[in-house]
Amino acid sequence: MVTDTYDVEQPMENHAASISRITSDVLHEILLRLPIGSLLRFLRTCHQWRDVILDPCFVMGHASRAPEHLLLFLPRVDASASHKTVTPGRVKLFDEKWSVSTWAASSMEHDDHLFASCNGLLCFYRKYTLKIVNPTTGQTLHLSKPDGKLFHDLYYLYSFGFHPSIGEYKLIYFHQEPRQGRSSGQPFCFDSIQVYTLGEDRWREIRAPKESCLVNLGVVNVDGAMYWITEEEGTCCGVAVMRFDLKDENFMTLRPPPLKACEATDGPCEAPNRSYYVTEVDKKVCLVTVPFNCSAPRWRRYNAEVSGRMDVWMLESPTEDRWFLKYNIDLPSSAPRFVPQPCFIRGEKILLHDREGDAFCRDLQGSGTQIEECSEVKLLNFRPHRYYETQSYLYKETLVPLDLYAGAAIVRAPHWPLAPPG
Repeated sequence: MVTDTYDVEQPMENHAASISRITSDVLHEILLRLPIGSLLRFLRTCHQWRDVILDPCFVMGHASRAPEHLLLFLPRVDASASHKTVTPGRVKLFDEKWSVSTWAASSMEHDDHLFASCNGLLCFYRKYTLKIVNPTTGQTLHLSKPDGKLFHDLYYLYSFGFHPSIGEYKLIYFHQEPRQGRSSGQPFCFDSIQVYTLGEDRWREIRAPKESCLVNLGVVNVDGAMYWITEEEGTCCGVAVMRFDLKDENFMTLRPPPLKACEATDGPCEAPNRSYYVTEVDKKVCLVTVPFNCSAPRWRRYNAEVSGRMDVWMLESPTEDRWFLKYNIDLPSSAPRFVPQPCFIRGEKILLHDREGDAFCRDLQGSGTQIEECSEVKLLNFRPHRYYETQSYLYKETLVPLDLYAGAAIVRAPHWPLAPPG
């Protein structure tokens, strides 16, 4: 009997000894290929594994391999004459196969309004503060707004981005000018932004070289820069794309592509029935042109109702203002659809929905081709949430540790127990 026990214990001891002899480099490569759920469990295994998993290089390497989901945010609906009860905000996730699930996160409170998603971090606007959450780790970062911005600001005046070469996350606030002299439905303008680098203790003001506007039409973070639409005289249809580099903190104006209605002329064209949005597709910046209802403001912040041709132009080279037509999508006028902002294309499919709250995905067959009669697949119905207030973002599960970027912020994090050293 003693012999049998010894025979069982000896292989187990040899196995444990073999694991302890694995070098950090080899362990890094092994863990890099495991799903996020396994890594969360292995944090409790031993100090060596924890150190590898929480190493910043490992975190970013694993994030680059993580599958990307499309996140649909449905804002809170307050009680009204037509809607008797308050409906809290909801988050729906679409995986690689477009299967839907509801994100039930205790870190999202009833008055949180999502305004950005970056490297697995979600940013929420609140009445008095801003909140950054990593749903995977459960860590939450609470930040003060810029001085004097407790009131009269809006969620879409904030954005959030990351620059990979310097490893810094930055919050952006677009300072809204007073509305005197501007008619209803017109975009607000600003000539400066305020920037907060995670880990620092204050917001900084950065002057823009000229007046900019239209961040209500979406802001995206691609390859270390923020992009949004702005008015620009002398360009095709009077708009351009503004680029703000998160490393050098400088601005650049990118000329838009030559739209179909504009190709016959050298100067500004007359295209009063098209509106513009900026989005991200395949880690590239894209400019979207859509028909819009003439009775609605051209620069409205709500989702556009699309019926007709939608063009998606992808930016090939920011330094040369070179674009190419990625998608040309024809939607029938008999069944108008709405496009959630700012990201709505992933994996050769587009996310659309109608006035009744039915959300669909539609195939985009090939690059630069015309899409006419494609079958739609119904994903869900999100009523009683409003069809014109939906937002969508790209999201992936990561281990980005918010406690490293605390600075003057308040961090709340779960306790991760560790196995005793030995």
